[in-house]
Amino acid sequence: MSNVKQSEVLFLWDVRMSNPNGDMLNDNAPRYDETDRKAIVSDVRIKRTIRDDMQRRLNETIFVNNPEKAITAEERFDELKKASDKSDKKDEKEVFLSCIDNRLFGGVAPKSKLQIIGAVQFTWSKSLNRTEIVISQGTAAFGTSGNSVKSFRMDHYLPYALFASYATVNRLSAQYSKATEEDLAKMFSSLWMGTKLLNTRSKTGQKPRVLIRISYKDDSMIGLLDELVKLRNENSEQIRTFEACDIDMTPLKEAIEAMGERVDEVRVWFDESAEKVVEPLTKLPQTKAIKLSGAFSYDGA
Repeated sequence: MSNVKQSEVLFLWDVRMSNPNGDMLNDNAPRYDETDRKAIVSDVRIKRTIRDDMQRRLNETIFVNNPEKAITAEERFDELKKASDKSDKKDEKEVFLSCIDNRLFGGVAPKSKLQIIGAVQFTWSKSLNRTEIVISQGTAAFGTSGNSVKSFRMDHYLPYALFASYATVNRLSAQYSKATEEDLAKMFSSLWMGTKLLNTRSKTGQKPRVLIRISYKDDSMIGLLDELVKLRNENSEQIRTFEACDIDMTPLKEAIEAMGERVDEVRVWFDESAEKVVEPLTKLPQTKAIKLSGAFSYDGA
């Protein structure tokens, strides 16, 4: 039986001179909303960060494991069945749920007729500030085939963007997918550390700032926590550092207070740079605040 509590998650993280989520249909430029001039990151990109860290740092078994050669879901499932020595039909769901990402995010193995709805669902994220896409041209390290002259490359990046990523944790889905609170603790660790340790050329320059989990005693939810965090900056497109962000947590604090006794716990992890930002939340009686100066710690020990 799953021990997962109904929860909502809000993750504040920022990027500097980085491309957090390239759009393959637009020369891999950062995803961007031309109307409100805000950057966008997909839920898939966030889950990729978590999955990669779980696999590489935590040595967890991952279903969507980003192999060197593209394979189908069934081929990956066959690999897992062979490795587990459980090829019997009655064991297929057990093998499928041996992967922590299937328990957390869900997954599909079409031919085996397995479709799991995961306990955790992230939404697409938008930057809190307005920003722009900067295009920079440089010289590539090598020339093209048959040409001794070096070619040119085109880079796209955001000067600065502060994102608010929202997710829900459904306790009923967790019962079916067999996700546990231990799985969630690992997910939070990989969300924080995976963002911090990204080291590809386009992703370096990202930093976790605040991670909030609101757990409930029943099936209550505030909903869309990302809408409850605002920037007071009038000219937000001019922001270039986290320290320049004037972040207002008051609407979120008031929404939590309005939920009253239905809130079981508000757990807040924060980088030391965000201590003043989370101060309104740390005054709530349900809050457990954990300041992180190095590696992620779930319980603060």
